[in-house]
Amino acid sequence: MSIDLYLDLVHPVPLRPLLKKAGAVLAKMLALDTIPELTLEALSNGQRKPVTDEELRDDRSPFFLISIAGEPETVALSVPGRHVTVIMGAMRNSLEYALGAAVSIALAEELHVEVIGDDSRFFGADVEVSPVDLLRRLEAAEPGHDYRAAAEQLGCRLNWQSGTGRLTT
Repeated sequence: MSIDLYLDLVHPVPLRPLLKKAGAVLAKMLALDTIPELTLEALSNGQRKPVTDEELRDDRSPFFLISIAGEPETVALSVPGRHVTVIMGAMRNSLEYALGAAVSIALAEELHVEVIGDDSRFFGADVEVSPVDLLRRLEAAEPGHDYRAAAEQLGCRLNWQSGTGRLTT
């Protein structure tokens, strides 16, 4: 089972510029001094491949992978129908959950949509949350230098239970 967030895909989205925005959201969320570099790959036949078409368009779009450069935390983007789904594996660490939320918030801003769906209610009690409220809920209180430590503090503060698929406040 995965932890998924989803948004309406109202127009195509070029992903390279989105990486910078998502990195900035992650830096703001975790109160970091620097913006982490994010990488983009495609998944094809179970193998990570360089991206040849970086636009998120429709269900013919590749299965995209977004990671923090040099780190194993990775979220996937899939387009089933008219939605884009940000997929985070269940039983992952707080940094992957924070990355997934940051990518979702950046996508919502790019798409000009006001709702992020969270059917599993992992990020709070509501199935639908605004990008602004999600960021506000996840923002760290103290500045830091290490994104892994900041994400762990976030997970502790929000009482993320690994593998339960719930955020309990």
